[in-house]
Amino acid sequence: MIKTFDRQEFRSFHDRNSGRVFADLCFKYCRFVSCSVSTTLSPRKRSLVQNICFYGCEVRGCMINPAIVEDVLISSLKTHTLLQTWGTVFKHVKLEGNIGRIMISPFIAPGVAKPHQQAAFDKANAEYYQQVDWALDISEARFYECDIRGIPARLIRRDPRTQVVVTREKALLGDWRKLDLSRTFWSGWIELFLQEDALDVVLVAPKRHPKFNDLLDGLKMLRDAGVAEPD
Repeated sequence: MIKTFDRQEFRSFHDRNSGRVFADLCFKYCRFVSCSVSTTLSPRKRSLVQNICFYGCEVRGCMINPAIVEDVLISSLKTHTLLQTWGTVFKHVKLEGNIGRIMISPFIAPGVAKPHQQAAFDKANAEYYQQVDWALDISEARFYECDIRGIPARLIRRDPRTQVVVTREKALLGDWRKLDLSRTFWSGWIELFLQEDALDVVLVAPKRHPKFNDLLDGLKMLRDAGVAEPD
């Protein structure tokens, strides 16, 4: 049975080293302030978030640490500030409607985690994604800002017109450096991508960003130049 919360506020909820399961919940027009889930430096102590839906919710000062998130729907989300996920893995998670500022990172506790702790999560997350048919569906999301790293592009369902794939092989050729991308931030994002170990990245032109048209033109340039995949 699904437990529903309607127009409630959750403040200063912190889940640490619990290995808990949060499942079968629905939040409608709820507010989350200064909350976090699955704060841990051990893959054995990460929490599972499963079969949960969020409709018209808002978050402020919250973060998702290296949880396992499965079968989740987020339908419209106001973020106020940047909502970041750290080392989180996803399976069958859909974002739709108006979504604020989102950043998905493969790193856990930057500046705190030791190299062997990061390596343990890198290994666990790679093994997890080997068993996943799709991780994220962002095809119907209207982001204000969206930065996704650490999820294989083949596992992301996307809108090909506004969300494109760049592979490491194509980025290393350097043809994108010849393009005038000065009205976008794609050059910086590709540079950052090349500093990491991922084989590919999805670049998202957020539909609610003030520079959406410039960003979309930049994606077209990348695709026309053969840097972004043709789809």
